[in-house]
Amino acid sequence: MSDSEYICEITTNENDARVCALLIAEEFSAHNPITCFDQITPTCFFDQSSWPLMKDMLPEHLSVLVRHRSTNEIVAATIAGDLYLERQRKHLCDISNLSHTIPVDVLLNEMDDLFISRDFGQELKMNMVLHFPFCAVRLEHSGKGILTQMMQFACKNARETKGFQYLLGQTTHQATRHVWIKKFAGKEVTIIDPTTWIWKKNGNELTYPYKNYKGGSIPNILIKL
Repeated sequence: MSDSEYICEITTNENDARVCALLIAEEFSAHNPITCFDQITPTCFFDQSSWPLMKDMLPEHLSVLVRHRSTNEIVAATIAGDLYLERQRKHLCDISNLSHTIPVDVLLNEMDDLFISRDFGQELKMNMVLHFPFCAVRLEHSGKGILTQMMQFACKNARETKGFQYLLGQTTHQATRHVWIKKFAGKEVTIIDPTTWIWKKNGNELTYPYKNYKGGSIPNILIKL
């Protein structure tokens, strides 16, 4: 990524946050393998996934956006936050009793629980583990190293401003998986095959929503910052 062409910033206001959440929703709906498999529309993804998460994490000032300098357009974004605080919020709202229409959200939530109870190997505390639920780059700006630079910027900010020590990366996209492992020396600590995952829909109905999915496994990736 050319320093003269793009610039990374911390997402600090609601207007930019909405743009970032919409960008993520549009890119995931159009290009992410599991979201495409589910045929999730950008509106649904925005309303149920990217915007609620962005609103919750915005006050932490850990999410990052990338602007194209010449146009000031936001061309990439990540939603990032403290895993400890994220789990506290989810326990308060008792997500097990909520109705979900995007099954991968439930799968990733279960993977969060596995990371905390098994993968991490120590007590989770505030300002310890940075979590990246979503990150995306506009397709027309891909292939320029923007994703790697955005992640590096977010990690440095979290480490230097709040003392974060680790990053939990999760991805359903193989290109992002490659970045986490090759560029950040990430270690895959749990790998889930979505084709065998059982969704306890509405608490009692058991289904295999991804039994015909061809996009590969989903890892929990632990990175030392």
